[in-house]
Amino acid sequence: MRGGVICSAFALAISISSALVSSTVVMRRLIAFTQSPEPDFIYGCLLVVAFTSLQLTTATCLSLGFYLSARVAGRIRAALVAMVYHKILRLRSLKGKSVGEIINLCTNDSQRVFDLGMFLPMGIVGVFICVFSLIASYVILGWTAVLGTISYIMFYPLQIILSKLITRFRQHCIKITDKRVRLMSEVVTCIKLIKMYAWEIPFAKQIGAIRNQERSVLEKAGYVQSLSTSMLPVVSIMSASFTIILHTSLGYDIDVAQAFTYLALLNATRVIIMGIPFAAKAIAETLVAMPRVKELLLMEEIEPIENKPNNPENAIEISNATFAWDKESTSSSESRIVSLQQQQQQQEGKDNQLQRTNGEMEILLDDGSSVVTCLFDINLVVKKGSLVGICGSVGSGKSSLISTLLGRMVKMDGTVALEGSIAYVSQQACIFNATVKENILFGDDYDEERYTKAIDVCNLQEDLDSLAHGDETEIGERGINLSGGQKQRVSMARALYSDADVYLLDDPLSAVDTHVGQHIFRHCIKDALQGNGKSVVFVTHQLQYLADCDYVVLMRDGRILEEGKHNDVMAKDGEYANLIRTFHMDESEDKDEQYTSSNHESKTSLDEASSLTSSVDEIGSKKDVRPNFLRSSSDKLEYEGGLIKDESVEARVNRFQTVLSYIRACGGFIVAIFMLFPFVLFAFGSIFSNWWLSYWFQQGDGGASLLSSNSSSSADLGSILDNPDLWLYQIIYGCSVPALILITFFKSVVFTKTTLRATTHLHDEVFNKVVSCPMSFFDTTPSGRILNRFSKDMDEVDARLPFHLDSWIQNMLFILFTIGVIAVVFPWFLIAVVFLVSFFVILIALFNRTIVHIKRVDNISRSPWFAHLMTTVQSLSTVHAYGKSDEFMRKFHRLLDENTVPKVMFFIANRWLAFRLDVVIVLVTVTVVLCVVFTHGQIPPALAGLSLLYATSLLGLFQYLVRTTVFVDAQFASVERIVDYIKNLTSEAPTKIKGHEPPADWPKQGHIKFEKLKMRYRDNLPLVLQGISFEAKPKEKIGIVGRTGSGKSSLGVSLFRLVEKEEGEIKIDDIDISAIGLYDLRSKLAIIPQDPVLFIGTIRYNLHPFMKYSDEEIWNALEKTYMKDMVSKLDNQLEAPVVENGDNFSVGERQLLCMARAVLRKSKILMLDEATAAIDTETDSLVQSTIREAFSDCTLLTIAHRLQTVLDSDKIMVIDDGKVAEFDTPSNLLADSNSLFSFMVANMTRNNEPKDTGDTASHGGN
Repeated sequence: MRGGVICSAFALAISISSALVSSTVVMRRLIAFTQSPEPDFIYGCLLVVAFTSLQLTTATCLSLGFYLSARVAGRIRAALVAMVYHKILRLRSLKGKSVGEIINLCTNDSQRVFDLGMFLPMGIVGVFICVFSLIASYVILGWTAVLGTISYIMFYPLQIILSKLITRFRQHCIKITDKRVRLMSEVVTCIKLIKMYAWEIPFAKQIGAIRNQERSVLEKAGYVQSLSTSMLPVVSIMSASFTIILHTSLGYDIDVAQAFTYLALLNATRVIIMGIPFAAKAIAETLVAMPRVKELLLMEEIEPIENKPNNPENAIEISNATFAWDKESTSSSESRIVSLQQQQQQQEGKDNQLQRTNGEMEILLDDGSSVVTCLFDINLVVKKGSLVGICGSVGSGKSSLISTLLGRMVKMDGTVALEGSIAYVSQQACIFNATVKENILFGDDYDEERYTKAIDVCNLQEDLDSLAHGDETEIGERGINLSGGQKQRVSMARALYSDADVYLLDDPLSAVDTHVGQHIFRHCIKDALQGNGKSVVFVTHQLQYLADCDYVVLMRDGRILEEGKHNDVMAKDGEYANLIRTFHMDESEDKDEQYTSSNHESKTSLDEASSLTSSVDEIGSKKDVRPNFLRSSSDKLEYEGGLIKDESVEARVNRFQTVLSYIRACGGFIVAIFMLFPFVLFAFGSIFSNWWLSYWFQQGDGGASLLSSNSSSSADLGSILDNPDLWLYQIIYGCSVPALILITFFKSVVFTKTTLRATTHLHDEVFNKVVSCPMSFFDTTPSGRILNRFSKDMDEVDARLPFHLDSWIQNMLFILFTIGVIAVVFPWFLIAVVFLVSFFVILIALFNRTIVHIKRVDNISRSPWFAHLMTTVQSLSTVHAYGKSDEFMRKFHRLLDENTVPKVMFFIANRWLAFRLDVVIVLVTVTVVLCVVFTHGQIPPALAGLSLLYATSLLGLFQYLVRTTVFVDAQFASVERIVDYIKNLTSEAPTKIKGHEPPADWPKQGHIKFEKLKMRYRDNLPLVLQGISFEAKPKEKIGIVGRTGSGKSSLGVSLFRLVEKEEGEIKIDDIDISAIGLYDLRSKLAIIPQDPVLFIGTIRYNLHPFMKYSDEEIWNALEKTYMKDMVSKLDNQLEAPVVENGDNFSVGERQLLCMARAVLRKSKILMLDEATAAIDTETDSLVQSTIREAFSDCTLLTIAHRLQTVLDSDKIMVIDDGKVAEFDTPSNLLADSNSLFSFMVANMTRNNEPKDTGDTASHGGN
């Protein structure tokens, strides 16, 4: 890397040195040649050859330097991102860092390091070029030129000052951008709940508020950056003006050759100094990025348990141990958003919600407040081959105990020993975007016998048989197209297939029905695992399984309250025995429905999943699967109409439409023309300054008007010192500098405000477009791809496009005015210009398709490693447990390399173009030099000097133009991707329909009527609801049961209009819901989902983002859901922080908070979708009574696997194959022994008859 930077700097040094020699030595001799009375054309031709050679050397070495810089920059960026990812894989916890913040670090911050690699050599070379310039200026004009050059070189410290300002603004802006990207990540992840609760508006307001803060900082940074870019030509003119005015004021004579050679020296130096704003910006932003990277790299790493048990018969030994979670420190990027809640988020550590007093869990913060202690005095021994059951109330520390064995908690005291490999099944199943088979193999080699056994004992075979392509079916991100039970069974199959020694199962049976649960417990946990000598730690809320465990543990408040064999603990007649006696009999009724025999059990279809999502399409022929699912995106199996659609390389919006959209976002063509006006003034002022100097020299001593205007010798004109109007020429020449400074400030303000208006407009439009997309878009589009628009692409449009566009417009106008000046002096030069423009157009036409394609590949290849990074962060526990860090790292390397290659190739390909254009520019410049030589005596030396000055600057200007064109084109590719979403994404129905608004108090009664409703998830899929008709009367409680995939949750999809119906209608209080706006509908309904969703913020914010409820109402809702005591014990109570995904709360507590949210909403219609699956038996019993009381005035639709939750319903609806199979009162259905519901209840009772507790004695124990 260091060698590459040195080589690049060396090549740039040769390039600039050649430019300086041609601009000083050769140009001075050429101007002297025009002043000679008798021309020596051979000498003149030799000067032309020397000039051409030096210019070609400049072009060649400059291209070589940038080629080397691009390679170095690509390697540095890839190394940094890989290092960060490697660190993430080894982290014990994220300590408050959100997924959005990490993505921002790996994309935007790594881009700053890439820019540093590109432009640092220019900053290094600049120092030496400045020394050379000082020496050359002294040779040309003496000490006055040295003073002028020093003022020019002082641009370096000025840039340092400006870069420090930019650094401060950038630091502030990055924090705000992190918040925006983090919140956007949350919106994309939780979009289903946001839509069902009609919360698009409050989230839009939050993001809008953050965006306004971001815009404010970007505006300040934009002013400084635009000034930095514009000051370079001003400083050049200021130095020349200062030098020449000082020189003449002191009485020193100066001729045309000296003046324009000195100007050429400044212009040649300007080529390298033009890179200083880039280098300064890159250094400033890298100084902001690196502390963030350093902070991540210094975070604590996971420490695997290396101690072995003292007793070789034990698999796990925990002795006198106390454990703590890393405190989720408040990230600087998670500071104030729009409300008090966001000020205090992420202040407490993992499980800080477990802070209890007076008999509740005690949370201890260590002196440094870096950890939160939540497990105390743990003593536990797990014998090899034993099954240990762990139970306890919500938040008692069961999952934390599992985490200690995974090495994810801090051991404060005691010892932990473990022997053997680990398999882990988390409470919320970890599913990857791969096929079913790949999820189960998880990178291991395929063993048919072991694989078949895992499928069988986890009861997955019938699920796979129902799929068109069986285990080759693709699963979406986070298992979005699987039901909760299916995800858990795939996760269990993965654990079984891994053939580990120790199995850590965190409540894996809560999401499956009773029959399947019994099947998995008997055949998988008991027979396949324990029967083969595996050690199993089994956390459960379902007490019926504990009697079959060898050893049971009851936890309370982070401590082991009771433990021993089931019979022994029952004999103690303590809390465990009380739980079993009180709730075990009820458990026999609290089971998942089964209304078919074993050949019907758990038959599934992905056409309808309880996650309320779309299904997979018909898939083409099966293909063989590699044993490693962690393969590169290029190896990904292709399916005809597969779930996840590949991002197209071909643009759906052409570049002209993109530019047009950007101009409209600026405010239209009038605003764009007004923005260009100060640029034109600036370019004209710069040209006028040099023209005035040329005019000044043409006047000589003031008697020049008596001479011929085409005098060939400056001596004929006399000395400008003798001109009586010397003071006037000096004043006008000097006044050009303050005029340009004023124009510079005006230009900076106008340009910054206009471009920020455009970026804000594009952001708001793409956000509104994305959140208004139907759920099918989110089901088939990886979240990383969506976030790519709001992180990397938005950063390109916000920060990088204005910077490069400013330089591009300014440079383009300079070139046009330069060509104009040369054409005025040498009209024949226009022929060369026509050749130049023709060649330029042809070359660009041939080159453009390639370079645009490369840039699109760069943008598209970013999304896969985005998605892989997100998956890794969200699945760290599983990756660590299975020891798959190396496999994940290898895949990330492949994906990163696939992105790095087109990124570097983009810059290299542009240097290919730039070099060829440079050669043409050299030839055009040589045309001017030849004109100067062969028109000797026909034009004044001053005009010849002016022409040579601009001709020698053409190469540098064109090189700079091509370079900025590359960057502008790259940034417009990001604009193109944003505009593509704005123009081409399909939106849902309107949020409000004018003239069809329901009454403000609608629905008054909550009367629901489905009439012959048919619905399919996508056009090419079969119907999932096939003529559903039923009526729910006001305040009626309807229990909805049926096998997985029967269509239960599709009723919710239709009710909330997440998918529009195909036929039929749904009426609520006699109003057809398809005739009103989505907001008017969804804002009046409520749902408690199976997978609880909490947002980053506070408890108050999670309960009501609209902030329209009083504290009293909130506390009443928490009391009804049995969360009041827990919340009141937290440090900040309602303002207590909630971290990303609600990870500082147990799953059960999250479900209770979601229920409190529904209580507050006070809707007349409420849907419960397995809302108590993760709650312990005792709390579930209390919550069911709350539901009966708190929602007594609601029409309640309860989707259930646990029959106890619906047995007291007014009516039971049995759904089968998208049709209503039965719909009657529970008593009538049970009275009919042939009814499906009656069969389900009978089957449940048979599966859960009380067992003889004496049977457990044969299992042995610890």
